[in-house]
Amino acid sequence: MTETLVKNSGIWWLKSKFFLYRGVSYFSFLLIPILIPKVLELQNNWLLAMMYLYIGFMLSQWFLLGKEVDHRLKIFYRLNSSIDRVAYRLLLGMFTIILLFNLMALLPSKWIYNFFWVFWISLGLFYSWPTRGKIIKESMSSNFNEFKHLDRFEKTLVLLICILFVVSQPELPTFSSINSLKLFFDPQEKIGNHFWNFLTVSYYPFKKYPEFLRMAWSTHMYTVNLGMYLLTLYALLRYFVSRRLSLLGVFAAISTWGWSKILSFDHGTALITTYSLIWVWSLIWVVKSTTYRTGLFLGLVSYWGSLLHPAIAFLGIAQALLVDKLFLKEKTKWYRKQIFKYASFGYALSAIVVLSEGEAFMDFGWHYSDLIDSFWSAFTRKAFFSLAPFGLMIIIAKIYLKKKSLSHWRLGGDVEPYKQLMISWSVMFIFSLFLAPVLGVDFSSLWPLVILSVLPLELLFQKLSRLRSSRNMIYLIYIMICLLDSHFEGRIKIFLRLFGIDS
Repeated sequence: MTETLVKNSGIWWLKSKFFLYRGVSYFSFLLIPILIPKVLELQNNWLLAMMYLYIGFMLSQWFLLGKEVDHRLKIFYRLNSSIDRVAYRLLLGMFTIILLFNLMALLPSKWIYNFFWVFWISLGLFYSWPTRGKIIKESMSSNFNEFKHLDRFEKTLVLLICILFVVSQPELPTFSSINSLKLFFDPQEKIGNHFWNFLTVSYYPFKKYPEFLRMAWSTHMYTVNLGMYLLTLYALLRYFVSRRLSLLGVFAAISTWGWSKILSFDHGTALITTYSLIWVWSLIWVVKSTTYRTGLFLGLVSYWGSLLHPAIAFLGIAQALLVDKLFLKEKTKWYRKQIFKYASFGYALSAIVVLSEGEAFMDFGWHYSDLIDSFWSAFTRKAFFSLAPFGLMIIIAKIYLKKKSLSHWRLGGDVEPYKQLMISWSVMFIFSLFLAPVLGVDFSSLWPLVILSVLPLELLFQKLSRLRSSRNMIYLIYIMICLLDSHFEGRIKIFLRLFGIDS
């Protein structure tokens, strides 16, 4: 380390190498919005691949921007899993981009286009400039240490998850104009204008090309929202079960036939009904982070919910009460005040969204039948979820029985995450009964079943801790069970229609 400080240490070579590598890779991806409109003759599979690359580029910039916000505000937190950091920074970066792009949307059309390129070019130069901290830095792969030591079964499962995610891409809508696409994704017109401004500016180079705009918005709705759903589901599962069972839980979620059936009826549900998982995970993670500065993220999660359905903004009140009165009641009053000081920025943005909409977006009523039907449909479509009732009994035993009586069953350990999960989910379920049913249907009803279903397997694997071959066999059996009722051939047929192939 000291040798890098001397005159002939080769630091300029390292800086030049860093700048060339980062600059070329960054601006190569930035060329995609320029190239796509010029290659009209390409087939849909190539255009779709290029769109995936562009979305991947945006996700990487959200992550780096979230990392920069952490650095500037000196937010240092405790992690349960490295995926917690990835999910947190992706969401924090996305929230920051939403705010910036909404400010940009206030400009005239010509200036929006100019500022779009100025923003991305400036960001690219900033990330590529070779300061010493950026040369001696953590690599992107270091954020996925969780997956560094996967065995063969786990690597195979990760590959299957990726394959299923790609082939589960729903068919593209037939509409092309911005207004018709808005109605297609949001027929009830609940999603706020801040979100549509963010989506419009994100894909502004495609605005003059309806075919590409349709493809961009559709792939964004699926890959970004459901990709974050699976990532957050894994992060939440890691609070309760091991790495390999967390992967199995993710695989169980994406392999259910309901995944494709839900998207076939309503593409927009990939955006709205995935919020419940983010809300519950963010509560547990912020409590475990052991720093009050993550209150900023807590408030921005509330702001994000208000964009999807203005009634969800009132869930911020429950969020604040849970953190102050239950989850952090052992912390000092000063600590809790600091959390709400940082969270107040997001709460203020939520209030602005609700007031600016100018209409009553509340779904007052009794939505019990909708929620029960959704849970029952998800439960009966997947054989793996037959374990869920046993998982519920395990949580009840974990919370209410004494540790001594649980030692034989190896149900010891921290009980707080179980309490926080049940309390936060119960509050959200009650809220969805009266105000916002989107918090309890479709993808919102899927992830609680996944968590409950993997808990009995965690208990079984702990009992068989010394019998590795038996555990592997059981693991393989459940992978096959999930795969056999995934309707893989049906997903392939839907996927092939994207390219005009009828099978």
